[in-house]
Amino acid sequence: MMSATQAWRRVARRWWRRLRPSLTQLRLWSGLVLFAFATAHLCNHALGLISLEAMQAAQDMRLALTRSLLGTVVLCTAALLHFCLGLWQFVKLRMWRLGIRGAVQLLFGLLIPVLLIRHVLGTRGAHELYGVTDSYAYALWAMWPNEAVRLALLVALVWIHGCLGLHMWLSPKPWYRRHLWAFYGLAVLIPSMGYAGYVAAGRLQRQLGGISSPFTPDQYEGLQQQLGFWADAYYAILAAAVAVWLLLLLGNKFGARITVRYYNGPTVTAPRGLSILEVSLQNRIPHAAVCGGRARCSTCRVRVIEGLDQLPPPSLAELQVLRRVGAPANVRLGCQLRPTANLTISTLLPANLEPNQAATFDKYHWGVEREITLLFCDLRGFTKMSEGRLSFDVVFVLNQFLGRMAEAIEDSGGFVDKFMGDGIMAIFGMEGTPEDGARRAIAAARAMSGVLDSLNQSLHEELRIPLAMGIGIHSGHAILGRIGSAQRSESVAHLTALGETVNIASRLENATKDLGVQVAVSAYALKISGLLANDKTMPRTVEIRGLSQPLDIVVALRATSLPQPE
Repeated sequence: MMSATQAWRRVARRWWRRLRPSLTQLRLWSGLVLFAFATAHLCNHALGLISLEAMQAAQDMRLALTRSLLGTVVLCTAALLHFCLGLWQFVKLRMWRLGIRGAVQLLFGLLIPVLLIRHVLGTRGAHELYGVTDSYAYALWAMWPNEAVRLALLVALVWIHGCLGLHMWLSPKPWYRRHLWAFYGLAVLIPSMGYAGYVAAGRLQRQLGGISSPFTPDQYEGLQQQLGFWADAYYAILAAAVAVWLLLLLGNKFGARITVRYYNGPTVTAPRGLSILEVSLQNRIPHAAVCGGRARCSTCRVRVIEGLDQLPPPSLAELQVLRRVGAPANVRLGCQLRPTANLTISTLLPANLEPNQAATFDKYHWGVEREITLLFCDLRGFTKMSEGRLSFDVVFVLNQFLGRMAEAIEDSGGFVDKFMGDGIMAIFGMEGTPEDGARRAIAAARAMSGVLDSLNQSLHEELRIPLAMGIGIHSGHAILGRIGSAQRSESVAHLTALGETVNIASRLENATKDLGVQVAVSAYALKISGLLANDKTMPRTVEIRGLSQPLDIVVALRATSLPQPE
């Protein structure tokens, strides 16, 4: 029987798995709020290249927002959340192999408060504690030139820390990579212009004459005490975080361990609680991770070969990424999967994958599961039609039929999977939504019916009887993968669909013979297409071999009678 402690731990783990994606998003959005504040601050400084009046006018508008009740709550909450979640991320580190960007971002993030405390207390702190009007005239009196070097360091730390986080968040996105040159330009221009504006305004202020100190001796002494207190408090918090990190590191080293076997690779042991990506990095095993292990790019995903039933369920953040790439149930994100038992895995993407390659990597190499629409088409009476005819004539007619039908399918956005004698199998919805795939399949069937009429007119002298065909359409989940890709290149290996959805669509096409119709569409495919049956279509229920329940379908004498997608 489970003890109370074990039950409590299970409940705590379950709630933590639900909370963790929220914490990840909070860290991201709080960082974006702070980065937006820093960007506005630097742009305000840049106006010093124009005049002191322009700087002050922009500051008045900026402070009207940031020092309002709502602005204060948002900014302070974002700062507190980002600081606490950053410390938590630091405490969770189990090894230092972060990569150069990750290490720089972490180090700069820890150094920012050392300089920021003095800056905040000297501006808003003085305003809140002693009623000092911290205008640009006051700020320049307090910071130029004695604080010039310190301010330059603070700008560099904040800006580089923010830009690295922004880059790792956006790097998997194609539009960001296409305009990377513009983002690099802004990353250099904004802090440079901001600091240059501060220097120009500081020199101008000196020429015009400084202002007298707004502090009494007691107020100045009180401000210095506040500065010492908050600096010591930060150092104490940082020391406590380092102590906790060391204790956790020792606990992991001497605690429970698991064995991870890499398919066609090494077998390693690691402390329980590490992610698969951390296990790979700790043991110097190449492992792709374009986004740095933040569950944003999916390049670290692995296939679980053994031990799948003993793994913890994926978090919401991991599920969102896996669904986006159409991953099957035995594929998990290496950065999020923290196994509690031994397992065997294989990595799915090359370890040296770059951001610009992540989007173009062939996701069908290992197979993906997604909801698609299948269309089967078969030429009726072809055997009888070919009797007594020259082989050249038979091939000519067949090529005319298959070629024109393939064009209609591709023009409607479908993918011709294969030609099967006198039939065609096509896939819709490989990209885009399932709803769009179903609409395109119905549009293709309508176009194919029109093409058949055109062929019968142009080939009437070649044909004894007009050409006829049957079409079956069904939507559902299927596995898309390249058959033969283990021994052949991906350009040669055949991409196809597998699963029950394929069989049902094929049998619907066969059912059109007995029903005496040109097309049969499953009711589900019609439903997700968003189209409505009309008076030219007829509902039917048919038995499908392999299904325990009859299938509801919609049939039409001609495919052109199907509802027309926009």
